[in-house]
Amino acid sequence: MRKSDCGRISDGAAAVVLAGRRFAEEWSLRRPAAVPRPAAIRGWGHHSAPLPLAAKFELSKDEPYMFPGVRAAITEAYQRAGIPGAGSLDVIETHDCFTITEYIALEHFGVAEPGRAWRAVEDGRIAFGGSIPVNPSGGLIGAGHPVGATGIRMLLDVQRQVTGTAGDYQVPGATTAATLNIGGSCSTAVSFVVAGTPG
Repeated sequence: MRKSDCGRISDGAAAVVLAGRRFAEEWSLRRPAAVPRPAAIRGWGHHSAPLPLAAKFELSKDEPYMFPGVRAAITEAYQRAGIPGAGSLDVIETHDCFTITEYIALEHFGVAEPGRAWRAVEDGRIAFGGSIPVNPSGGLIGAGHPVGATGIRMLLDVQRQVTGTAGDYQVPGATTAATLNIGGSCSTAVSFVVAGTPG
């Protein structure tokens, strides 16, 4: 890998305020200019795996996915959100600390078959104008990697997408988005499905 394949460690901070539907709707009505409508976390998934790479390979030896815990976190989020898979998403924000990590994500999200992530890149489906844009924010490689804040930053970006407030990087018509945040070389994986709420 070369320097441009790696996300730069950067400073940053982020926070998410979780609220029940009634409070979020009331807050939104009091501040209509801030957020046109609240977004909702529809699904979530979390899995962990041993830290050594050899142990991860042992877990995946009979599996189609290299990191079954990553796939499980994503599919749990899909199930909790009541969607069948990536075809129901309008946009993805994923943890691309390295370009190869995005390839892993494309396969584990189901955007491409295992071992075929390169096709999603070459046919343009993950480009900004493609059928499922990935990291329109620039991701970790384009925007930096404030390690402790990265997952929250991704949630903020998909909230912006599904509420139509993403500005220059708004995916037109986006209503459902997903995130994937990983740590420890895929030793832990967290995925969310976020959707806009009726305005």
